[in-house]
Amino acid sequence: MFSKNILLAAIAASAALLGADAFAPSARPLQAYSGIARTIATPLASSHAVDDDVSTDEEPADFILSAVELDGSDDDAVEDAVPARFLSAQRIQELRVTHRRHETDTGSPEYQVAGMSERIAHLTNHLKEHPKDFS
Repeated sequence: MFSKNILLAAIAASAALLGADAFAPSARPLQAYSGIARTIATPLASSHAVDDDVSTDEEPADFILSAVELDGSDDDAVEDAVPARFLSAQRIQELRVTHRRHETDTGSPEYQVAGMSERIAHLTNHLKEHPKDFS
């Protein structure tokens, strides 16, 4: 269960948001049930009522826009959006294909050096562009 302090904090926060009148009991008794009179709280008359859902102004029709219309850019910006790491991975694949000794070669020195050289070149360029990156 909740501790006394948490319950008091929740009641205090509710009273601050809703006003103290929200916790006052109503004076209207209900019909007695087994000889015990119960009371019911009156509905909240909140001054904080917001009618954002009901709008008298006509809203403009919804439109579906493409990504190019949202960005306001052309195809050149889409090409620039390709990450450099992806381009480096493609370049590594191309170099490894050209330097392998046979179709299933993955361990020859030429194959390994081709991949590592491209990775080193990619990291060197990345660190030149982002000098605070220590990856």
